Amino acid sequence: MDSQQTGNVNPSTGNTSGKNSYTAGVPGDTEESLMIHLFELRNRLAIVLIWLFLGIIIAFPYSAKGMLLVWKEFISPDLVMTSYSPLEWTFARLKLCLVFALAISIPQLFYQLYRFAGKGLYPHEKRFFIKVIPASFLLFIFGTAIGYFLVLPVMFKYILMYSGDMATAQLSVQDTLSAVTTILAGFGIVFQLPLLVVFAVKMGLVQYQTLKKQRILVYSAIMAFSLFLSPDPTFIAQIVVALLLAVLFEFSLLLVRLF
Repeated sequence: MDSQQTGNVNPSTGNTSGKNSYTAGVPGDTEESLMIHLFELRNRLAIVLIWLFLGIIIAFPYSAKGMLLVWKEFISPDLVMTSYSPLEWTFARLKLCLVFALAISIPQLFYQLYRFAGKGLYPHEKRFFIKVIPASFLLFIFGTAIGYFLVLPVMFKYILMYSGDMATAQLSVQDTLSAVTTILAGFGIVFQLPLLVVFAVKMGLVQYQTLKKQRILVYSAIMAFSLFLSPDPTFIAQIVVALLLAVLFEFSLLLVRLF
């Protein structure tokens, strides 16, 4: 009997009629409406937000000790914390908690993206996603460590404290912790760059040769981003950030060749 009349699979072409499925693509992949995909994406992003919220709740009881540690490490234990509003201390603690929350939420974001697109991925693409999840967490930790041990000392110990010869420093708790969390969270996010570049190339969103040819544009964007990320009037921290980003970009291109 003719396969086109019964809706069976034609072995020579792999096409089907009368069924809403793809047999010539990834095994198990089925066609679904746009609204179903949007609802699933919404639910998976909601899970990421829940992880972010839980991370803030878990870290909040320890945030006061963390703030004192940061103040002692980069400012001075002799310099009194200054709060200019009743809620400034609480908001500063929440901003510090956000760094921890991002550390556990970004890998969860990659995992939810993997679950969202998993049915349409080939086996080698699934293996790549599985490797990305722990690598994302490790890169975030490594990025925050660079910000903590390299950039923050440049900003506070060797730049800001030199103003003590001319003026008495009175640092706002919230403004100071905002600068700290911007550096730590920013570096953790920036160190996801190698994964994003490899992902974009693997998914066909950008060509490897295009990235190589457009290095000048990429470096210009890196410099602009470093100016936004590092609030340092001497531009020393911005230069450090830009150099690290340039190294990360070149490392990303190397990873693309290896994978």
